[in-house]
Amino acid sequence: MNDDPIFSLDEALARVDHDRETFDMMVELFIEHGPKDLAEAKAALGLHNATGVARSSHRLKGAILQFCAPATLHACKALEETAKAGNLLHAEALYATLEEELLRLLNALRHERDKGRAA
Repeated sequence: MNDDPIFSLDEALARVDHDRETFDMMVELFIEHGPKDLAEAKAALGLHNATGVARSSHRLKGAILQFCAPATLHACKALEETAKAGNLLHAEALYATLEEELLRLLNALRHERDKGRAA
């Protein structure tokens, strides 16, 4: 497991002009839609549908970018690029890494959201 920060709150807030309400809304949308995109990638992977894996991981990558989460972004890019190349040979392992990193990001975002609500 990586000890680097899971995401950069400062950079993510800077992307929304330090508007905490907008950030919290983005977090809520990501918590709702991120797992759906991941599930779509898994379903496409199960069907050996490289195009579907690439499409779902690309959509997920766009959402991850908003949170400045390098490990999650790297995992997502690796899966997307492999799928775009039509090579699903190592896609299961790449998916597992993405799933783990996405879970870490979602937990960190939930923690940050809950911290903001308590303030």
